[in-house]
Amino acid sequence: MELIKATRRDVPEIMRILGEARLAQRAMGFMQWGDGYPPESAVVADIESGHGYLLKDDDDVTAGYVAISYSDREYDRLDHIWIEKGDYGVAHRIAIADSHRGKGMATRLFDLFEQEIAATGRRIVRIDTGVENRPMQHILDKRGYRSLGVHTFVWGERLAYEKSL
Repeated sequence: MELIKATRRDVPEIMRILGEARLAQRAMGFMQWGDGYPPESAVVADIESGHGYLLKDDDDVTAGYVAISYSDREYDRLDHIWIEKGDYGVAHRIAIADSHRGKGMATRLFDLFEQEIAATGRRIVRIDTGVENRPMQHILDKRGYRSLGVHTFVWGERLAYEKSL
């Protein structure tokens, strides 16, 4: 398993995976991502800024996607909610392909993006997730992320989480 930077030629595959994740959310009884989210323009922006990553399995098949950034205006606006202070990494648009769902890929994706963030010298990871997104909350709790409660981001009410690496 490896995490590699996405390129523009990966956009159709990324959009397929994000669409599968959107439908999986609905099948689990919640809707964190509405129709059209994330838009292709957001994925292209991830890639052009160097923030878009593919999770590749041992057969070089794309198993997932994540956008990793090292600042977030909205997270900075809500600076008062975070316990840890200092430089941080953020993971957005976390998605696992249907073909790899239920095979421990989320754990591998988290392992790798946390390593990617740590390699930059940052020791804080921040994530937000929907209030109804119990599967992601379970993953975050299991991985030692601290829930900081529900907060209003520009994209809606979300649970904020952070972890010291």
